[in-house]
Order: sequence, then structure tokens, then C-alpha cells
Amino acid sequence: MPARSTRIGVELAGGRASYTVLDQGQFLAPRPVHRVAGRSGTGPDPTHARVALIGISMMLLGGDDVLIEVSVGAGVTLEVVEPAGLVAYNAAGVQARWRLSATVADGGTLLWAGAPLVVAEGANVLRDTRVSLAAGARLVLQEVLVRGRTGESPGELRSSVRCSGPAGDLLYEDLDLTGDHRSAVGVLGGTRVLGAVTALGFTPPALERSSLTRFDTASGGAVARILADSAHHVTQQVEQVFAAWR
Repeated sequence: MPARSTRIGVELAGGRASYTVLDQGQFLAPRPVHRVAGRSGTGPDPTHARVALIGISMMLLGGDDVLIEVSVGAGVTLEVVEPAGLVAYNAAGVQARWRLSATVADGGTLLWAGAPLVVAEGANVLRDTRVSLAAGARLVLQEVLVRGRTGESPGELRSSVRCSGPAGDLLYEDLDLTGDHRSAVGVLGGTRVLGAVTALGFTPPALERSSLTRFDTASGGAVARILADSAHHVTQQVEQVFAAWR
């Protein structure tokens, strides 16, 4: 039997962000947290919903299949926070899956503040992120991928990000860190940590005093990346860019 997915849905109702779906999955429970202040600083923005994903079961183990389904309605912002990092444990090569499937309606915004994913020695992870943006929708996605715990060899990771708009793909990336690709020159080589912030549906501001390198997309968005060996440093740097672009 497939594992229960975690489901989050939010829409605009009466001028406020209202949850339409908030379903606990087998591995993660979505928990609403305090609303954030509006840009004017006059108080919480009623159109902004904020959800923390709380782990309720040990993961990632071999055979686990974590699925998160998100729906963001028109005119609302949904911010999803991962309060703690995730470790994919030694499973003797048995694959575990982590999947995000999200849709964002016209004028909606999805802010995904991802915590580090650590792929331990012996782990095998398929990470798949799919986001569909309507016209006028926005996405800001933060990711940190860590190859192995300190002092150990990395496990296997295949990570794909595919974001589409009304006219087709806005971004399609496929990072293969399995087999010989784990140390291949031109992929990551011996680098241990990859951090990225992706902004689509709008043109984010220029990077200032950042260690990340910016790559503009043909659709007007951008991806900022950093490669380093310190997960703490990478996380700190991507969080700064995420805060500037959100």
C-alpha cells in the first residue's frame, strides 16, 4: 500500500488566506504557524499562510516514499518551512524517495524554505520536485544537498527540479550523483555541499555581498548556487538570498 501523502491547500476567502486542505501524511504533519508581518510593517499579512512540516516518523530509510502535495490559490502566499534537516540513512543501497508536487494559481506565491538533506553513506535517494505555475504565479525555492555525514563517503542521490508555466518548462534540472557520477569532474567533483535558491515567475533583485553565483533563466527568473564543504556556511548563505528574493 502506498504511503499516505502530506497535503496542503490554501485559497483566498474573505480577503484572507484560508486552508482548504491540511492533511497529515505517513511521515510529515503540516502545522500552521504564526502569520508574518506585511511589507508595510503594519501587522501580519492576512493573505500569507505559513506552515511547518513536522516529522512524525523516522525517515529516510530504504523503501520510504515521502510525497508532499501542495496547492496555492490565486492571490495568496504559502510559505512552507522545514524546521529540521533530513538524513537519508544507510540502507545498503535500497532507494528512498522524497517528492514534492505543487501547483500555484494566478497571482499566488509559493515560498519553500527547505532544510538540508544529508545523504549518508549507503543511502540511495531519489528527490523529485515538480511545480506548475499559472500566469502571474511566483516561486522561491531553497535547497541544500549534503553528500555524506562528516568523515564518511556520500550515498547516491538523483535530484530533479522541474518547474513549468503556461507556455511550457521554465526550469528543468537533473542532478545525477549516482555511481561514478558522484565524483565526476564537471558535476560536483569532490565538493560536499550544494546550495541553491530558485526564483521563477518574476525577476529577483541582484545579489549583494553573496557567495552564491547567479544564473538568469530565459523566462526572467534566476537560480543562485553555491558549492562548498561546510553545510553550515552553505545554509547560512542560501538563507540570506532566500530572504532577499522572497
